[in-house]
Amino acid sequence: CSSDLSARTLLAPFTFSERGRLHRNWVSVLCPNIVGNGHSGRMARTRSPTNAEGVGGGLRCRTSSDVKQLPATPAPQQHVVHQMQHSIGGDMAGGMARSISLSSPGWLPRLCVCLPGIMLWGGLLVVVVAAIFSSSCFYAIAALLSIFTMSYSTDLSISSLIGAWRMRQAAKKDWHAMLTALLEEHPEFTDVMHVVILPNYKEDEQMLLRTLENIAESPMARENIKVVLAMEEREGPAGAAKAERLISQSKDWFADVFASFHPANLPGDLAGKSSNSQWAYKQMLTRYSNDLHKRDISHVLLSVGDADTLWNPQYFSALAYQALSMPASERVWTFWQSPMMLLRNLQSTPAMTRVSGYATVLFELAGLTNQSFAPAFCYSSYSLTLALANHPLVGGWDRDVIAEDHHMFCKCFFASIREGKAGAARQPVAPKVQVQPVYLPSTAFLVESDGYVSSLHARFQQAVRHSQGVAELSYTVFQYINLLKEFGASRLPWKAHTRTWGIIYKMTAVHMVNQIEAFAVILAGILSLPSILVWVFSGGLVEMVRTSASQGVLAALGQQSFGGHAKWTVYSICGPISPVLLLMVCTSFIVVKDLYEGTLTRHSAKKSVEPSKDCNTDDDAVSTPLVAKAAVESDVQGFVGHSLTAIQRLQIFATILSDYLCWAQYTLLVFGLLPIMSATISLLRNGTKCEYIVAAKPK
Repeated sequence: CSSDLSARTLLAPFTFSERGRLHRNWVSVLCPNIVGNGHSGRMARTRSPTNAEGVGGGLRCRTSSDVKQLPATPAPQQHVVHQMQHSIGGDMAGGMARSISLSSPGWLPRLCVCLPGIMLWGGLLVVVVAAIFSSSCFYAIAALLSIFTMSYSTDLSISSLIGAWRMRQAAKKDWHAMLTALLEEHPEFTDVMHVVILPNYKEDEQMLLRTLENIAESPMARENIKVVLAMEEREGPAGAAKAERLISQSKDWFADVFASFHPANLPGDLAGKSSNSQWAYKQMLTRYSNDLHKRDISHVLLSVGDADTLWNPQYFSALAYQALSMPASERVWTFWQSPMMLLRNLQSTPAMTRVSGYATVLFELAGLTNQSFAPAFCYSSYSLTLALANHPLVGGWDRDVIAEDHHMFCKCFFASIREGKAGAARQPVAPKVQVQPVYLPSTAFLVESDGYVSSLHARFQQAVRHSQGVAELSYTVFQYINLLKEFGASRLPWKAHTRTWGIIYKMTAVHMVNQIEAFAVILAGILSLPSILVWVFSGGLVEMVRTSASQGVLAALGQQSFGGHAKWTVYSICGPISPVLLLMVCTSFIVVKDLYEGTLTRHSAKKSVEPSKDCNTDDDAVSTPLVAKAAVESDVQGFVGHSLTAIQRLQIFATILSDYLCWAQYTLLVFGLLPIMSATISLLRNGTKCEYIVAAKPK
């Protein structure tokens, strides 16, 4: 959470009436000059005094029309205040929720911050010590780690394969027609509204324009989508001019579009996506106050995306349909996540970068599809209701974190436990937060710079930044300990324990176990090389070939110890072509092929906006010789819109198989283990403070 309680200053005035409409008590006291009328127009920027949350000032955007004062609204009666306006445990007299942050003083948050480093370096130390003093123990540890990793990968592969099939099914539906029918049946839902927040810093203008054009492809764009260009003030006059040009070109595409400018060096801010999102969120509340107090804010859907995110044109219709089809009690505690596909420039990136792209596809699809053991996390581009963001125990995005997506999920997860039952003060409940998949994939770029080596270096820098997200393991443990201290283990619902353990397990598996396993396997290969050479030169290889010819390959392999049963276990699991590896290759191939052919992203409806002449959409196309030579019309996300030939499919499959076989373990080492080692050292030395580096993207 934020290091002080000012994060919730603007949220306190907002309460709910029994009809679910948002009202305002004293926002006019804080912000007497509310700017903007909710419609696009010529933008002007004014400056007024700021605080760390953007209340009452900052760079504000307004239309050329007169600034309007919010009409006074009487405070709602106590008996009709919605239950979501509770303090902790449902006690209205309890006041504002206390801050829970790793930046808090004291030994406990510091210990939790150090926990990932202790776990990682302790695990690596055990592996190294075992390798030095007991080869049998070392190979046994390596085998156990490999067994866990292969089991984890098997679940990942099967779940992601199911997810790939569900994406195909979702892409066949006309979500906007389904939404239209729902709105006709339930007129009370017609106040649905989308707000898209696009945090960015020194991003390419044409890429941002392409992102805006893509959002404008939605049938809801002109009437129901409002866009916030979340700029950074530290980008200077160039950033302001860029925002003005983008607004000028896109103002007719949406219900409204404006820019917020996040000031630099605010107290408590850590420069990055989270603090920028929070500033933009506050500016949005200010700009649309007149409109929001007339709406049920569980019908207002916030979507946060990266600057290069291309949503499926039907995503916002599908999101609205899924959200409005839910009971309100579920809707207000739900995140929605589309599968993120970092594949827009797949073939122009180095092999190790491609492998990391495949891994992201598998991890995200599997996480959304199978949430039996651990919940899915928000990642990169996601959606939630304004009711959830506005909850008193949430208060928007925290300003002192890097991994804003994972952190927002964890923060809301624990808020749902603390909210409690109505009339039962300080009585925790089972977690209500869920991540609902919207199986319409969003695509984005893999990191790419000028040249092979510079691209690898840029990807490594991004991996280091992503690894800073291991602090969310510390945050989860810290939140859990605070829950145990507040309520005691026996008062917490069993589901609160199991789901929290699931989050800890998932973060530990991804950030720790997989990296230690990669280190152990590579070390095992290095240590085994002398004995393998001795075995080969002593005639072992010739004997195995003869046995294979007479008794079969399996019988021949079974007779080879390779220096011990434990070592053989490692080799058998990490063999060159295991069934799990083939399953991962096949799933990756299906997804990549479907994207290339436009199966998952094609939009048959007439485009609502003509592409800008300054925006070359061909640059967004997959830069692969397999499809670049085909003179065909691209779909809205830049992929080709026709079936590939059998030869082209075979070439793609061979490329993916080769990438996995040759580079998978090295990718885990270079983009997994080394960055997480760097991140844990940073946590041990500097706590949660770190530098945010913007990832390089193709031009």
